Parts: sequence; structure tokens; C-alpha cells
Amino acid sequence: MLFHLQGKAQSPASYYNGVAQIIGKKCGICHYKEGYAPFSLSTYEEVKRHSKEMGLVIASGSMPPWKANAHFRDFADNRSLDSAEKQALLDWLKNGMPLGKKSDLVQPKKFTELPKPDVLLKMPRPYSLAASNKNTYICYKIPFELDSAHAISGLQFFPGLKTLVHHASYQIFEVAESIDLKLGPDYYVYNEDSINRVDDMRDFTFFKMIGKQGENPREIYHGGWLPGTGLIKFPEKVGFNLPKRGVLLIRSLHYSPSSVEANDQSALGLFYSSVPILREVGFAAFQPKNPSPGYGWTIPADTIYRAHLNVKFNNDVSLLFINPHMHLIGKTFRAYAVSAKGDTIKLVDIPDWDFNWQDFYRFKNMVKIPAGSVLHATATYDNTSKNPFNPNQPPKAMAFETGMDESNEMMRLVILFLPYQKGDEEISLE
Repeated sequence: MLFHLQGKAQSPASYYNGVAQIIGKKCGICHYKEGYAPFSLSTYEEVKRHSKEMGLVIASGSMPPWKANAHFRDFADNRSLDSAEKQALLDWLKNGMPLGKKSDLVQPKKFTELPKPDVLLKMPRPYSLAASNKNTYICYKIPFELDSAHAISGLQFFPGLKTLVHHASYQIFEVAESIDLKLGPDYYVYNEDSINRVDDMRDFTFFKMIGKQGENPREIYHGGWLPGTGLIKFPEKVGFNLPKRGVLLIRSLHYSPSSVEANDQSALGLFYSSVPILREVGFAAFQPKNPSPGYGWTIPADTIYRAHLNVKFNNDVSLLFINPHMHLIGKTFRAYAVSAKGDTIKLVDIPDWDFNWQDFYRFKNMVKIPAGSVLHATATYDNTSKNPFNPNQPPKAMAFETGMDESNEMMRLVILFLPYQKGDEEISLE
């Protein structure tokens, strides 16, 4: 069992006297049996087995990973260790990792086990990844037919190949009754053309998702998974309504290069709500506009490049989650909104971008963006030889916002939101 600790940590005398709570709170989102991390830290034996590497990464600050600047805007489930927690763990490791007595465990007022989904939408057949040493992108169809429709209050993506699945974008669709869910192929592999654009009609036709009367699928939910993303949980009466039958379409499932053949069978877990869903979550993704329409857009070699986006909100909205996204040469990302009255609303700041650690950051409380506000975001890119993550040495001009694969760069700001209702700012998302 992994515990969530409330309050500051003190140097623990034993595993049961503090260590279990810190690890559960700060490491448990990834380090459990089905999690993204390569090993579990759910038990004392597992922690002890990996104590040497734990000591190294805790001391260096590389683990637990947390890229958002808490001084700009802190988020729920901040995984970074504060100074007291860090010292407590290092002292415990140095003192021989005493187990202590289970009765010594001071249980916080509220603790939970990592939840198990009520339904798991899993690839019906594994995808065989070739030993190509190349990035691979696929689109995969997962049909489902349940006993009835269900209200959904949370969801979590479970990568099958933990070390090779890099990210996934997915949509849940309701389809016409005339659709035979068993018809159509399971997947296709993106080529250079298809990966650079999402084409609804191409995908709906390919996967046999158009009804006999020409009815297109109806989108129910749009989401994504990136390294570091765990359970997406919504407050009471917020979420979406899952139809009895439909299709989960993973529009972009990205596998990192592999030198060996492997099989992947990733899945999306859904959590039922005990109360009706009265407010359905919306999805929006923003990108910058090409300053020179009709011309190629590139990041020149040997430059520090900055991209900007500005979006005006015409209605009051409440933000629940935010996700900034770039590729390999990204360095910083900052987003904020300025209201019509001139008030600044800080949203997210990533001062040291890491392509391998991204997240859907959950606000501590819903954040109101008033109508008339303008969202501003700035991203910087280091396309010089001093950037150790630059895939090109020597650097060369890199296409920007013309493709989704890692040989290009991009800038996205994704939000999950609701139309604003009075009192939303008081609703906790912790």
C-alpha cells in the first residue's frame, strides 16, 4: 500500500515511521507494478532492492522528476522533494534502512491505494514493434461494447512497453448503431505525410467508423499521455459520459527507437463516477501562427529561437489541467493570461525543459480565465552545438510546426477546461 502524507516530513527512524509515506506521495505515481517506471517501489523489499540508485538520484535531484517552477505556479501532486523530505530519505538510507514496527506507522487522515480501473480498454491484439532503431508512430483502434453507458470521473493510460512508449494522443468516440465494431483493421503505421496532419475522414473511413447513413463518429473525450502523466481525476460531477458502444482511437502512439523486436498492448483505464456527470470536460490545443504564411517555417542553425502564441478567450472558462509541449531542442516554456482589467494570471513555467519528462499539470484549484483575457505563451529553443540534446551535430536548420516527429520542432499548449460557473475557484483539485 502506498500512502499519501500530509504535512512536512521529519527525519524518520524507520520505513514505517515516514519513509513509506514520502515514497508513496512522491514516487508512487510512476513506481508501481503497472506504472511507467521500470521498477516498483510499493514495498519495503522493493525499496531496499533499489536503495543504491535511489540514493544517487535523490542526492543529485534528478528524481523524483518535476519540471514546473513552483515559485511561478504550484500544482497538485507536486512530486519534487522539499528539503526536509530529501534529507529524511537520505538519512534513512545512510542509517541502514531500518524497517521499524508496522505499529509505528502514523497513518494520515486520508490515504488511498493506487486505484484499479472499473473498465480497461486494451489493444485487442498486440502491436509488433520492429527492431528498426527508428521512431515509430501508429494509429490504433480499440472498439468497446459495455453493459450500459457509464459516467466517468477519471482515467489513466497504461503503456504496455514502458521503456519504448513515449507518448499517446487519444479520443473516445460514440459510433452509430449500424457500425459493426468488429469490422476494419486494428491499426496503421504513419508515413511522413500522415504523421504531419490529423485527418478525421481518412481515419474514420480506414477504420470503418462511418454509419450506413453517413453518420460520423461523435467525439466524447480528447486526451493524451506523456512521460510523468498519471491518473487524470476530476472533481465530483465533472468528467464525461461514456457511451455503451464506441471506439477508443489512439491517434498518435509513439514508440522510441528499439534495437530488438517487442510487442506492445497499451490500454486506457476508466473510473466510474458514483454520481451523474453534470459538467463535461473540454479539450483545447493552441499553437503559434506562422509569421510568414505560405513560407517554410524553420529554426535556423546556431540560434536561440523564440516562438509565441496569443489566444483571446471570448467566454469565462475554468482550467483544470495544462500541458506545455515541445520536442528535443526546447529549453523553456512559460504561459500566463492577462485579463481585460490588466490582471496577470500565472499558468505554468518550465525553466528547464526535458522532452522525456512532460506532464498534464493539475491545478490545485480550478483557475478562472475571464472573458476578454489573452493567453500569452513563449517557448525558447536552443539550436546550437552547446545544446547536448540537439539531434544534429553540427546543428542544421530545423523545421518548425510542419510535422509531429522529433526531426521537427513544435509548440503546443493543451488545456482541459469547463465553462465557468460561479464558485469554481473554490473547488479543490487536490
